[in-house]
Amino acid sequence: MASAWFGPCPHCNRALSYLEGAAGANMTPKCPSCQMVVTVQRATFLMADHSRPSTQPKPTTAKRP
Repeated sequence: MASAWFGPCPHCNRALSYLEGAAGANMTPKCPSCQMVVTVQRATFLMADHSRPSTQPKPTTAKRP
């Protein structure tokens, strides 16, 4: 049976959904943001979590005169 939990990427700190035991899950999932392998205990599929605000500040854009 699949289960899910939410947490940050240990590398880039982006919000992720950790889907354990889902179809397509593996033991070496890569973060969809930074592409680094995330260490997991069970076969996991990672997805970016857009359901809550990110802990990363948004980049500032230059203002036009």
